[in-house]
Amino acid sequence: MRGNDYNTAMTETTSSPQSSTQTEPAKPATPAIGSAPEHASRFRRKSTGPSWSVTLMLVFLLLAVVVAVGAWFSQKRFDAAGREVASQVQGFTAQLVETKREAKLALGLVESQAKLIVTLQQSLAESKSQFEGLEEAWASFNKGMEDSMLANDIDRLVTLASQQLRLASNVNNAVMALETALSTLVRADRPRFAAVQRAISADLDRLRAVPLVDVSALSVRLEALATLIGRAPLLVPDAAVPNVAAVTAVVSSAPAAQPAAAQATAAAPAPGAPSGVPQTVATDPIATEAWWDLAWRKSVLWSKAVAVFVAKELASVVSIQRVTDASALLMSPEQGAQLRANLRTRVLTAQMALLMHQPSVWRAEMASIEASLAARYDPKAVDTVAALRLVRELASASVVAALPDMSDSIASLEAVRVQELNKKSED
Repeated sequence: MRGNDYNTAMTETTSSPQSSTQTEPAKPATPAIGSAPEHASRFRRKSTGPSWSVTLMLVFLLLAVVVAVGAWFSQKRFDAAGREVASQVQGFTAQLVETKREAKLALGLVESQAKLIVTLQQSLAESKSQFEGLEEAWASFNKGMEDSMLANDIDRLVTLASQQLRLASNVNNAVMALETALSTLVRADRPRFAAVQRAISADLDRLRAVPLVDVSALSVRLEALATLIGRAPLLVPDAAVPNVAAVTAVVSSAPAAQPAAAQATAAAPAPGAPSGVPQTVATDPIATEAWWDLAWRKSVLWSKAVAVFVAKELASVVSIQRVTDASALLMSPEQGAQLRANLRTRVLTAQMALLMHQPSVWRAEMASIEASLAARYDPKAVDTVAALRLVRELASASVVAALPDMSDSIASLEAVRVQELNKKSED
């Protein structure tokens, strides 16, 4: 290429003078000599750098290298993917083998369960047939005994209600038994027992109308009576009750001593004032009175206090009481404590009679407690009076209500039994 360019350049330089000689006059040779460096420099500029063929070869070589490297990486990736696929195929194969084994086991289990289900169905069919046979036999056996069995059940419930009323006077249990009998008759729906159902309904209405005894209120009043028995004083002081007379004397003597204490307080000087300075006395109506009126008033007060003191002292020495039982004054403190314990025991017995609905025992215990309170306790004491009033109120209270009997229900059941016997005898 360099040679071709050089020849071309030289051709152009040689041909240009000829053409110029034809058209123009001859010029000196100096300009031709001056253009030679320009052609040399152009030749040098064109001849620098690789040729296009070398560049093309280098590009093809780079492309071949890139393609080879890409093929190599693709081969490696393909080999890795192939190994991974092979390992996954091996895992899937193992899982498939395990699944086949489990499927075989499950199939065997299903077959055994199917056999068992078939066996159970056969047993169920046999049991069902046997139950139907037994049910038919029972129905044929009890065909003529259903009314008698129902009559026996109703008779048992009515008898239980009658026992609860007669023995324990428990209306609630009797009502429950009769309600059970009535519900049984309603479910049975037997025309032959219509009279029995009406009789039981009437007895239920009578029992529900019976007034109930307020056991809780009576028990509270019995507890209050026991408290009064333990607190009321006896005719002779015992260990359970202190000397009430001495306490009363001390309390009543306090108002008499109060005026003297007030006078002493008024006469005493103030603690912060000096002894020589006279104290200012407040204006008082007594201070404005004359000295003879004040002396007379003080003498009257002192005479009243002395009279009260002498009366109290004489009352503590000599006391007059009317006693119906002379042995009550001969009781020792130990005997008084025993009397209180016996009365508390009678209160507990009365409470048991209340719970058991025994009016005779209740009245007897109340009478005994009232007699002991009237004979052994101080009749002037407030607690004794309250205890006697409470005992009389409790004795007049009723611990049992008038309860109806079950005669109508029992009579209707007996009529049903008689009809059944007559029917059997006719058959």
